[in-house]
Amino acid sequence: MKINMKKASYIPALILVMTIFTGCKKFLEVEPKGLDVIKRVEHYNGLFNNTNLYNFANIRNIPGSLPFIIGYPGAPVLMSDDVFSSAPYLGTQILPYQNAYQWKDDLFQEEDESSEWGTFYSQNYIFNVVANGVMDATEGSDQVKRQLLAEARANRAYMHLMLVNLFAKPYNVATAGKDLGVPIVTVADAGGSDYKRATVQAVYEFIIAELKASIPDLPQQTVNRARLAKTAGYYLLGQTYFWMGDYSNALQQLNLALTSLPNNSLSLGLYNYNTLMASWITAGQPWLGVNRYPVQTLSNEHIYIKLMSINFLTSRNTLFLKPNVFSLYSAGDLRRRFFFNNSTTNAVPAPGLPGQQRNAPVSYNWGPNLPDLYLMIAECKARANDLAGAKTDLETLRRTRMPLAEATVALTTQDAMVKVILDERKREFAGTGLRWFDMRRLWSDTKYNNIDPVHPLDGSTFNLRVERLALRIPPAILRLNPGMPDNQ
Repeated sequence: MKINMKKASYIPALILVMTIFTGCKKFLEVEPKGLDVIKRVEHYNGLFNNTNLYNFANIRNIPGSLPFIIGYPGAPVLMSDDVFSSAPYLGTQILPYQNAYQWKDDLFQEEDESSEWGTFYSQNYIFNVVANGVMDATEGSDQVKRQLLAEARANRAYMHLMLVNLFAKPYNVATAGKDLGVPIVTVADAGGSDYKRATVQAVYEFIIAELKASIPDLPQQTVNRARLAKTAGYYLLGQTYFWMGDYSNALQQLNLALTSLPNNSLSLGLYNYNTLMASWITAGQPWLGVNRYPVQTLSNEHIYIKLMSINFLTSRNTLFLKPNVFSLYSAGDLRRRFFFNNSTTNAVPAPGLPGQQRNAPVSYNWGPNLPDLYLMIAECKARANDLAGAKTDLETLRRTRMPLAEATVALTTQDAMVKVILDERKREFAGTGLRWFDMRRLWSDTKYNNIDPVHPLDGSTFNLRVERLALRIPPAILRLNPGMPDNQ
C-alpha cells in the first residue's frame, strides 16, 4: 500500500524563516497518490518511527530530495560554564555558536534560522498531528489510540520543556506568573501566525498537565529506545519538577521511573567502566579516544533517546574542559579517558591544544537516561536530608565509573552531600551541554550555586549575566509574529 504522508511533516511558520511545506513520504516507505492521507492508526504510529525524531536537530525535508540538517540546538553546549575556547578554534564555528560562547545578547542575525527554536517546534508539529487526529483514526483499538495520543502529548510536553528552558527565565515561584515563557502550540497549523508567549507558570502547568494525563496510557514496557513509554514519562515529569526546584515532587516521579525499570523489555543498566573502558579504546591509537563506546541508539544507559550532536567538541577542537572541572576527577576516575589534550581530527598527537577536549561519543543523549536518573534522585534525597539514601544512589553511579575505593562517599552533613552530588553532575556530564540546565536552576540558589560565570578567550573574559539565562527570541520569529515581546 502506498500513501502520501506529506502533511505529517509540514513545518509551521512559527518555526522557520524559510517556511517550506515538506514531504516525508519515506515515513512509511510509501508513494504519493496526489492527496495527503493520514487515516489509519498504523499511519499515526508510523509518524513516530521517523528516524529524524531520534535526534535533536533542525531538519528540512524537501519533496524529491534527501533530508538535510539545518543545524543543532547547540547553544547550551557553548554557554555551559564547564568549557573554554580559544579564538582560532572558536572561529571555526557558526556565528550564533561564537556569540553563545561569549554570552552575547543577540545570538542570531536577521537571516538566521535558529535551531534552538526550530528543532523543538518542528518536532512538536509532528506530535500535534498525532494528538489532533489519532482518536478519529480507523482500523485500530481504542487502547492503541490512547497509547499513541499519550505518546504524542508526552512528547509535546517535552518539546515545551526544552523551549522554556532556552527562551524564558528560570522558574521562580514568586515571578513565574508574570515572566514570559514561550508559545504553547497544540494545533498542527502550518499556516499559523501571531503566536503569543504564555507565562512561565502557564507553560509549566501545561507540561505537567500533559504528562500527568499521558502517563496512565503510555505503554508499560519500553520496547524501543526511540519510543516514549511509561518509565520515560515518569522521568520527564520528575525532571520538570527538578528543573523547577520542586525537589519533593521530583523525587516522587523519579522514584516511580526507577522502580519501573524492571518492567521494561530492553536491557537497562549502568555500564561498568572498570571492566569495559579498556575494550572501548583502540590499543595503539589513543588519539581516537573512547571510540568504541556503545552506539547511543543501543546504549543500556538510555531509557529514551533524543541525541544531541557534540561533534564540534569531539572532532573539531572547538571547546576544551576548564582546568577546574578536569581537576574534579580523581586519579582513578575512568571518565578522565573521555578527555585528553590531542587532536582527533588529525589523528596524531597535538599537544599544542589549549586544554583537554572531549573525544567521545560524537552524539550525547539529552533524553531520559540512567546516570541522570540516579543523580537527580540522589540530589532530591540530599535536599530532603536523607543522607543515607543519597549516599546509596550516588555510590550506585560512582561504583561504575571508578574503583570501589574511590567510589565510597563518607559525608555527614546535608550541605556537603548536596555539593558533592552537584560536583558529580559536573563530572558525569562535562562537555555535553547538560550543565546549562543545572546553571539555570542553581543561579538563584544562594546555598548551592556552584556556577563559574566566566568564559576566557585569549586574554579577554566574558561574564554571564542573569538576563542571558534566557536566549532572546530569534529576529525571524519576531518578524513573523508582530507584537511578540523579546527578552531583555
